[in-house]
Amino acid sequence: MSQRGSRPNRALTTDATHWWPDNRISLTLVCILTIASTLCVLAQIPSPTPMPTRQVVVRVDGHERQVTTMKSTVQTVLHQEGIALSDHDLIEPALTTPVTEKMAITVHRVTYEVLRERTAVPQSTVERFDRRMTVRPVEIHPGRPGVALTTRCQWKKDGEVAVQWVSSRQVIVPPVPRVVIRGKLASRGITGRRVLQVVATAYDPGPGSCGASATGHTAIGLHAGRGIVAVDPHVIPLGSRVYVEGYGAAIAADVGSAIKGHRIDVCFPTRGEALQWGRRQITVVVLE
Repeated sequence: MSQRGSRPNRALTTDATHWWPDNRISLTLVCILTIASTLCVLAQIPSPTPMPTRQVVVRVDGHERQVTTMKSTVQTVLHQEGIALSDHDLIEPALTTPVTEKMAITVHRVTYEVLRERTAVPQSTVERFDRRMTVRPVEIHPGRPGVALTTRCQWKKDGEVAVQWVSSRQVIVPPVPRVVIRGKLASRGITGRRVLQVVATAYDPGPGSCGASATGHTAIGLHAGRGIVAVDPHVIPLGSRVYVEGYGAAIAADVGSAIKGHRIDVCFPTRGEALQWGRRQITVVVLE
């Protein structure tokens, strides 16, 4: 039997054996070169520079705190500190401002409020004249102030009112006016019950004598002018009719911080008349 077909192909086996080791070496060299080139590229990439830290001051809700931060803007610093902001809050400097060393960041809390409250309505004064009054020349019916429901709007900055205005006002209880009844003044011929020796000075109803808060009204609600004198109520009761030497008939209708004891202050319509009167020792008759 012929052995020609079963003869081994030695040449093919030899070639395959030699090809595999050569390719493994080549692949290994390629991998080594790839890794080396990658490492070279990575070595050339600059490493990131760390962000510098900064010291800043944060003021909020009445407190001040020292903060160390690496943040770049005011907004990120506030976020770092967990500070919540409302739509109306005012931040100084602005949120987009870059952070610098020793910067001061202030948060102003701004709020809007609507208040509804009851307020007093001032009462008016009605003056009447009655000649039948002889015992007390002045009689006061006090009346009462009214009540209004007021709606007031206000903006507050850090708890303090910055802007406010009244949006509506409705009177729910109308005021009752105060009524002042003036009695009949005595003439010079009427005999008085008491005669006093006093020091008399003079004033006018303007701010020159009564200060910046002068209203032109006396302590019992009468208009200040000629015929009105200021007295010490412990010596001459308010509402008494008096006759002042050199001045004439008057009503004791006002008081003054310097009018104590046997001293009176007579009223003139103008500052010039008051200065012309000066200071005098006179007689005052308290009339019936």
